[in-house]
Amino acid sequence: MTSPEAPQGVPAHKASHVGGLWRLLRHTSNYSAGTLLITLASMVSFPIFTRTFTVAEYGMLGLVNVTLGFLVGVGKLGLQQSVVRFYAEIEGGKRGGDRVGFFSTVLFGMLGVGMVASALSALVFAVMPARWWGHGGIQYLIAAVSPLILVRVLDSAMLNLLRAEQKSGLYSFYAVIRKYLGLAFVVGVLFTVARNLWGFFLATLVSEAVATGLLIAYYARRDAFSPSRFSRPLFLAMLGFGLPLLASELSGLLLSMGGRYIINFELGPGPLGSYSAAYNFCDYLQGVLTGAFAQAVVPMYLRMWEAQGRARTEEFLQHALHYYLMLAFPIVAGMAVVAPDLLRLLASDRYAVSTSLFVYIVSGMLVAGGTPIFSAGIYINKLTRVVMYSVFTASAVNLVLTAVLTRRIGIEGAALATLCSLTVYTVLTGFFGRGTVSLRVPWSDLLKFALMSGAMYAVTSRIDPVNSLERIGLRIVGGALLYGGLLLLVDARTRGLARKALERLRGA
Repeated sequence: MTSPEAPQGVPAHKASHVGGLWRLLRHTSNYSAGTLLITLASMVSFPIFTRTFTVAEYGMLGLVNVTLGFLVGVGKLGLQQSVVRFYAEIEGGKRGGDRVGFFSTVLFGMLGVGMVASALSALVFAVMPARWWGHGGIQYLIAAVSPLILVRVLDSAMLNLLRAEQKSGLYSFYAVIRKYLGLAFVVGVLFTVARNLWGFFLATLVSEAVATGLLIAYYARRDAFSPSRFSRPLFLAMLGFGLPLLASELSGLLLSMGGRYIINFELGPGPLGSYSAAYNFCDYLQGVLTGAFAQAVVPMYLRMWEAQGRARTEEFLQHALHYYLMLAFPIVAGMAVVAPDLLRLLASDRYAVSTSLFVYIVSGMLVAGGTPIFSAGIYINKLTRVVMYSVFTASAVNLVLTAVLTRRIGIEGAALATLCSLTVYTVLTGFFGRGTVSLRVPWSDLLKFALMSGAMYAVTSRIDPVNSLERIGLRIVGGALLYGGLLLLVDARTRGLARKALERLRGA
């Protein structure tokens, strides 16, 4: 028997599987397009901020940002993690309630916890000793912009509602508009009102508050909220799911912020600025793949599990892992080739020391980027405590290694600690999630993609014109063409997707 939408002779389950991969590709493309545009904005702002602030100020900017990120994580109480999971159950008829009740519970629940977190943060930082920061007035800055915590909690709630509904296009459109208009406002304030950290963060607060307000208004016009429809039992159930993930999220934030505090304490704000520049730069570039991939794949496999069962979900995840690895390896190799020149071009030679950190940091980020696949069994079975223990262990590894290695080899030690800790996290989540969803490690694919990426690195690193901008462009284009050609030559799945893409283009 064949699917009504399947080509003649194609079994229904195969057509469903292919359709699932195409939906993953479509949603990933939407998220990737948005993330790419956001990354471009970040790349534009990167040289502005690295040149506007001193290296030490840039380091403190990063420290304040990760501190606010930690406080936002506390303010969300893990509820944002519950949105996609519980929406899939309500939509599938496996949990009582309707859309308006669910949306109202999400909005008003997260509004309440966000307000409490914002107020408590302002109070704590207002009385915190200045000597703890080593940079005058930073604790008062955090207290002043504490309403940003509430804004970002609400923004997370709204964005996860868009994810749950799989409105990837609207999600990306909103994120891009928010980024560009916010960047324009912040830069305008920096160059006309206050060219310091206070100007940066106060302008950020205003721009993000306006953007989040518009997104809430979008849903309100569709009658998605009603205070009377807030469901206390649903809110408590979401808390039960999310609170263990809160611990894991906070531990995850320690993976990025804990090391920065240690660098600031051990080495000072100058090396912290260099490390922050390298970390932010890698984060901008790898986010196009891992951020978009995670946003697309998690709602898809949760829905697939509810509707089609274990076998289809495992098949889908195995294919998704293949394509993730196919892209992750050349990104590491490409970063090793072009990132040093690109950072010096964008941020100036003041950050040249940061270039030695790239391979460690981006490798760790890409290892962690595969976690949504390896940990699928954990999220499907709501084993959130396992995530908490795994991330806590990885965070402890990160803090200990950072403290030890920075004393011995400087900021390269912090980058190496990041790689090791993220690898620990991914291995642990994959190990504990294997009982629900069994994934085979594709060793042949690992070897194949590693060798192809190594060949790409060996060839493109020899492209060496004198002009740095020309060198970057030629290495990127040459690497993409070489790796793409090798893929078509040796990878059957890539050839199959290419044939299907051509068929669809001809059909259109």
